[in-house]
Amino acid sequence: MGDKIDFVITWVDDSDEKWIMKKSNYQKVDNNQKINTDSRYRDYDTLKFWFRAVEKYAPWVNNIYLITDNQVPGWINSNNPKLKLVNHTDYIGKQYLPTFNSNVIELSIGNIDELSENFVLFNDDTFLSDFVTPDYFFNDGVPRDLYAESPIISTRGSVAHAMVNDMEIINEKFDKFEFYKKNFSKIFNLKAKTKILRTMALLPNRKFSGIWNSHLPVSYKKNTFKEVWNCYNEELSSTLKNKFRTPYDYNQWVMRYWQLVSGNYSVRDSGSGKVFDLGTTDIATIKDEITNRKHKMICLNDTDNVTNADLIKNTLLEGFTQQFPDKCSYEI
Repeated sequence: MGDKIDFVITWVDDSDEKWIMKKSNYQKVDNNQKINTDSRYRDYDTLKFWFRAVEKYAPWVNNIYLITDNQVPGWINSNNPKLKLVNHTDYIGKQYLPTFNSNVIELSIGNIDELSENFVLFNDDTFLSDFVTPDYFFNDGVPRDLYAESPIISTRGSVAHAMVNDMEIINEKFDKFEFYKKNFSKIFNLKAKTKILRTMALLPNRKFSGIWNSHLPVSYKKNTFKEVWNCYNEELSSTLKNKFRTPYDYNQWVMRYWQLVSGNYSVRDSGSGKVFDLGTTDIATIKDEITNRKHKMICLNDTDNVTNADLIKNTLLEGFTQQFPDKCSYEI
């Protein structure tokens, strides 16, 4: 199979009373409520189906690292040799804990000693939806991804502030026109489809305006995390101090941007994954996507537009149960 590829997934159980009490104690002094709403933590009980999908569609995975705040699902088979349970205390400095900030949790992932050089970072709302081979994520050890320049659009409660902070690092470290000269065939590639138009519209700008994000799983080199941290330790460390998200945070996308503008990527088709916004997209459409496998990967992005979480949860569970009716080896 070549180089080993690990999967990493972050998860939180928002119904855990101990966690709720701990979060409440710290959130009393949080001044950024708009970017730390319930949708950032809400769990739809779909994690077991994430594991079933991985076992069915990517049985070749080396190891799976499940990162939690000392929370272990009651149904998980901790004896599965491929499963590595990781607590925040295992890889984040104790001076920054506890944390309820996903940016802290994800920026620090490179500290996990046993993690392979090649890994794919999932959120618990991103799922494999069809069969994939290792070269879907890495081509001869090079991450698969897609570059498209795109303006950063700020909306209340969004991650736009972090994206701006990330791009500040990118523009300081990299020359846009040099990147375009060296990677012309990757940037203006037919696999980017209509996203090429965004890149073309922003081409005259001397600096990077922003980079398109798919909100789907990202293929990473562990060394990228080490390199960015070595160059910008002070900036990234400032984020680690924030118990909750703030407008001053950097996030894991700075690692992705760094890989892209370094030219360290192999082009992936822009249509291979699909993002669905819960509370906006018709739930029947999402269920149809789950059961009929129209894309390789999907994201069921929770939003503040959700008004009936129970209905959405029940519909998602119906779809996933139909698609994955049987337990997998990651369940007891």
